Amino acid sequence: MDIESVRLCNFRNSELSEASFGAPSVWIYGSNAQGKTNLLESCALLWALRSFRTSKTANLIKNGAQTAQILAKLNHETLGKCEVLMEFSNSSKKVFVNNEEQKKLGEFIGKFPIMPVCNDDIKLVRGAPLERRRFIDMLISSMDMRYFNALRGYHASLLSRNALLKENNPDEISLGAFEAQMAQNAMVLNEIRACFFERIGEIASRKYGILSGGKEKTAIKLKPNFCAEDVEGYRKLLFESRRRDFALGATSSGPHKDDFLIFVSGKNVRDFASEGQQRSVALSLKLAQFEIMKGGGEVMPVLLCDDILGELDEDRRSAFWSCIDFDAQVIATSTTSAPQNSSRQNWRLIRAEKGEYFCV
Repeated sequence: MDIESVRLCNFRNSELSEASFGAPSVWIYGSNAQGKTNLLESCALLWALRSFRTSKTANLIKNGAQTAQILAKLNHETLGKCEVLMEFSNSSKKVFVNNEEQKKLGEFIGKFPIMPVCNDDIKLVRGAPLERRRFIDMLISSMDMRYFNALRGYHASLLSRNALLKENNPDEISLGAFEAQMAQNAMVLNEIRACFFERIGEIASRKYGILSGGKEKTAIKLKPNFCAEDVEGYRKLLFESRRRDFALGATSSGPHKDDFLIFVSGKNVRDFASEGQQRSVALSLKLAQFEIMKGGGEVMPVLLCDDILGELDEDRRSAFWSCIDFDAQVIATSTTSAPQNSSRQNWRLIRAEKGEYFCV
């Protein structure tokens, strides 16, 4: 898949602007706060209508405006030439593909695979378990509707159970019903998560080996929060933990508490790795995500790189570009012009200035 152009209307700092890409390698440059990342963010929304920068839709809308619009024109392996219109207001999100509204989010997610890579990805290494769970859940949900539905069902029941745990005299029958629903969905999540995680770990380890020049090895291990072999086992665990959960006012055990650990040369990356090693691990996880997205369907993902290589030495920068499929469109940003020594050549240059974009 290739993005040909993007038109922005009242999106972030752009009142009305358009960027024409039309090339497999696009480099957007300019000073800070000129709209480079905003443009990448608008492209990334094609994946799941979720920003990689904020969870608040209001932040996407230009000050003083009621709605923001993004119109993307694409070349798609299965849909051919097509247009995607995304509309955001404080109360709603709408998306149209070739003028047809997509009523169900689950049917839209993953149809236009886009993978952003940004400096905040370091949270996959340094951040809380929530960051790593979100990474795994977004990836699998975009490729597996069974997982997506189980995740939604699990969290809906989790919220309801947590609400009952805060009551003085909760309805025991309702509590049991929500626990049964949680148990059914938890086993689906565990099964699919374990399968995907094995693939992610293998690919990420291989990519990290390339980034480190073969000098270091990495390992990634899933850290489940609970132990239950089947639906009845987890339902029983929830029942037996009620007293503790009442005291906490929240559910203490389940896939919503899972995490994964990352090691380089046998040492925990979060505690013992250098800055360069941590950033290389984060990049290897994103490169693994790209490979899985690529192999999971008929559509080649687009890779978005938001000024990500500044903290790496020259060898790791060159290794990063060598890890990317030559058939994939790459759209990158930086305060400087395109690299001269990367494996990708013939960058199309676009200069960002005050929310507008000029081909050079």
